[in-house]
Amino acid sequence: MKLYWTELRRSPLRWWFPLLLVLDLVALFGRNLWWIGEWPQTSAQAQIPAFYFASLLAAAAAWAAGRTSRNNLDEQLAVAARPGWQIELAQLSATLTYGLVVYGVGVAVAASVSLPTAGPGFLWPTYIFLGVALLVIFASAGHLVGRRSRSQFAGPVLCGLGSLVIISWFGAPTALGLFAISAAPFEQVSLLVLVDHCVLAFLLTVAACLVTRPPSSSVGHTWAGKRRRQLRVISLGALVVSVIAGMVTAGPLQVPRSSPRQPACTSGGSPKVCVWPEDHKYLPQAQEMQDRMRRLPAGMFTIPTVFYERGLRGMRDSYDDFYIMDGSMWDPSVTIAGSIMAASRPKGCPLPIGPRITDQFKQAEAELNVWLAMRIFGGGVPAGMHGGPPNVDLNAVARVVTQPEGAQVEWAQQRIETIHHAFCG
Repeated sequence: MKLYWTELRRSPLRWWFPLLLVLDLVALFGRNLWWIGEWPQTSAQAQIPAFYFASLLAAAAAWAAGRTSRNNLDEQLAVAARPGWQIELAQLSATLTYGLVVYGVGVAVAASVSLPTAGPGFLWPTYIFLGVALLVIFASAGHLVGRRSRSQFAGPVLCGLGSLVIISWFGAPTALGLFAISAAPFEQVSLLVLVDHCVLAFLLTVAACLVTRPPSSSVGHTWAGKRRRQLRVISLGALVVSVIAGMVTAGPLQVPRSSPRQPACTSGGSPKVCVWPEDHKYLPQAQEMQDRMRRLPAGMFTIPTVFYERGLRGMRDSYDDFYIMDGSMWDPSVTIAGSIMAASRPKGCPLPIGPRITDQFKQAEAELNVWLAMRIFGGGVPAGMHGGPPNVDLNAVARVVTQPEGAQVEWAQQRIETIHHAFCG
């Protein structure tokens, strides 16, 4: 324990600790704030700083581990009374302590800001452990490389930049799954993938403590000593490679989650809008959307009785349901408008094919869908939203939404007639 406290005092991270705290808070609050009040998204946001810390810890671990070789202390360590792995473990633990403490502060801050507005539940620990595993993996790898390097700068720079490249290029959820970008309530972290990460973190920690630079004297050059080191390196290397191969073949980082028995739904009859219990903070907005749907022109549309958030009816039907993206109800409004359009198609007439799929028909259907979405959303489109269906002028449709009800009905009826003609001739 005395050795561990000594390494804590000698670690360069003690000077960088305040900057790491600032970086953690910037990573938490610098992108957006819509995750506040939603436990799965808060959990994913809390592990985002690990993406940045991992490369910093790798560089710091490499610098600390290389200090022994730079000071020509390999010979002394080889004959020291204390086992070598304890010395290596103390150095690595000191580096990890700074990283994990800062990471833990960020997790606590994220939880505290979500607690007043979030519903039942708490942080999802799988996302938090995902970040911990990421920090341990790269800190251990940095220590391992630094212990084999005598350069004061080459090892840390190589580890820092190399870790950043690996995480950025190969760590995405669709690749090795080293980190999660977001956490929808209908998904959860795959336990198989998380176990692979934890096993890899453990193996690299063992390797960092056991695979050290041999001393130059005859103390470390006996035939038996060489054979032991070779077997140790080969065995650990084979295990690490097999675990990485398992991560590649284990499937996606996030897998479907079982739907709840009782979703959170709007009140007051149909049409209802139902969301996951974790997304209950969106119920007031969903209630407003429900009220706007009831104010649509009578008899013009057939409105389904219930609209579901993705995954509530099982993932097989999920793509017919809406998805709340980045905390905005615009995408749900577009999906709900599409469902209303599909339910309102002329009955007894075949789907338009061939010559009946005219540019006029596609234009009328797209414009009517956007008009419905804007009515349901509450007018216009979110700030920063510039895309839309091809050849549809969002600003022109937004101006229609601001017109009196009679003018809007006339505008919509023209497009409904075009669509009806394409279906029924």
